[in-house]
Amino acid sequence: MKISQREMILGVITLATVLGLVTYAIVNGKLDEHKAKKTEIESLRQQIRLDERRIKMQDEWIAELNELQKDLRVFDTKLKNPSPELMKTVNMIANKHQLDIKRNQPRGEKPTDDLYELGINCTWEGKLEALVGFLAEIQQQGVRYDVRSLNVAPVGKNTNRLKGNMVINCAYTRKPGGKK
Repeated sequence: MKISQREMILGVITLATVLGLVTYAIVNGKLDEHKAKKTEIESLRQQIRLDERRIKMQDEWIAELNELQKDLRVFDTKLKNPSPELMKTVNMIANKHQLDIKRNQPRGEKPTDDLYELGINCTWEGKLEALVGFLAEIQQQGVRYDVRSLNVAPVGKNTNRLKGNMVINCAYTRKPGGKK
């Protein structure tokens, strides 16, 4: 049997059409999957860039944390309670600015790794200038002290004196053989 040229051309066209349709069906089925994978790859690339930035920032944060920890007081790990020393320092700053601390009471110590925080509740009385001077010096101590709450009320009419209470959080570290 002899195949004519016309039949040969029709056969090739038919085969090409069938192959084209099969290829289209396979590719079309994979197209949605390809788009989803492409979106996922872009999302992962963006997450990698973000994580790389975070890693770089973490190094900066650690350096900054180490710099800030240099300013903290260091107490010996054998010292049971550093609150008397901390309250003594707060009283000394208050006396320097003529702010009368009527009562101070330590709160519980809160450890976070090698960093400790102790709150001191202070009841005080004094003039506005004394309070402002005290707060300014506490602020200059850096990360050592942080006034978390402050309540102020007048002592009486025309006395020019204020009273109130405040909670001062003191940050410090503990190390063997640390200073007092």
